[in-house]
Amino acid sequence: MPTWLGDAVMATPFLRELRKLFPAARITCLGKSLVQPVLAGLPVIDAALPYVTNKAGRISYARTAAELRRRHFDLAVILPNSFRSAFLAWRARIPRRLGYNRDGRRRLLTDYIYPKRRDDYEVRLMIQRRAVRESIAADRWPRPAPVLKDLQHIPGWYVKFCSWNSFQPLPTINYYLVLAGYLGAMQTDRTMILGITDAERAEAEAAMAQAGISPAVPFMMLFPGAHFGASKCWPPERFAAVAAAVAEGRTRRPAHVLIGGAASEQPLMDAIVEALPPSVTDRVIPLYKLNDGRGVSLGAIKELVRRAGLVLCNDTGPRHFAAALGTPLVTLFGPTDPRWAEIFYDREQQIGVPVPCGPCQLKYCPIDHRCMTGITTEMVLHAVDQQWRKDAP
Repeated sequence: MPTWLGDAVMATPFLRELRKLFPAARITCLGKSLVQPVLAGLPVIDAALPYVTNKAGRISYARTAAELRRRHFDLAVILPNSFRSAFLAWRARIPRRLGYNRDGRRRLLTDYIYPKRRDDYEVRLMIQRRAVRESIAADRWPRPAPVLKDLQHIPGWYVKFCSWNSFQPLPTINYYLVLAGYLGAMQTDRTMILGITDAERAEAEAAMAQAGISPAVPFMMLFPGAHFGASKCWPPERFAAVAAAVAEGRTRRPAHVLIGGAASEQPLMDAIVEALPPSVTDRVIPLYKLNDGRGVSLGAIKELVRRAGLVLCNDTGPRHFAAALGTPLVTLFGPTDPRWAEIFYDREQQIGVPVPCGPCQLKYCPIDHRCMTGITTEMVLHAVDQQWRKDAP
């Protein structure tokens, strides 16, 4: 399975097609801990297998390969593009190994597909410059010259020296479905799916009770973070302004607001709460404060998203939860190329502003973050009013 949460959800249409191709097979998904909640309760697979870890809690690829060998799989479909993932399937001695021919792993695969590369040299050079710019800004590469101050102008010779590859943008859902097509799938259903277990449902109900939200009380889910990097994040004070407007009833549908996110995003959630007026702090609740500060699991968030009247987020993993569970969605786009991020969901409203430097795909903005700061609170409030689920309480 892919490494990232959103990519794992976007792989579920592929898993559905795989089940149709092999209805009698035992399908097992190998995934890191982050994506295990995506696999929990998923109806099209038989088992979810975590990586084997050592005593320090780190993944042991040798022991994981040994576990795969013990299970005698016939076919490995490798969704990540990494060399390590293909090497793991090869080391596990799985006789048939399918994946994209990327990252020098051709000899590790028995079946492979070539990804489409860009034909336009100038466009390719532009994309490569963006990748080099990010590496320079993050100090992963030295500057081409000590006097270089403007990261918008990277010398062409330096880009070629770095040998960056550039591939034709393709929606990630389609990228995985191509692998199913190679195996013989004829369908093109790109609808994402998720399952919810009884334990996840019970945990979500308990969280709602702690937050003072009964089944008759409408609520909105807000996800202000993004694991990819800060460049995807809308300013917290603007999220606070939207949350306050919803909680105070200044929108068409007054509602409680639940703020979700990873543990690393707690400072971002705190910044939103600090920017709220005191009158709404009892109706805008960060999930990490529930259960005596332990928060709720990612699995329970699936059920909360399913019950919500609306999800407001950056381009991040819970966006895909909403699309897979049929919840209305407002997504704020900045540096992400929408061609990669397309999820084919008709209940989503995307908000973004065109900027000359985007979409840059950079994790951290080296200039003024204009792609996200150009999105106004009024634009988002208008979308929230339009998108709210009509059958919600």
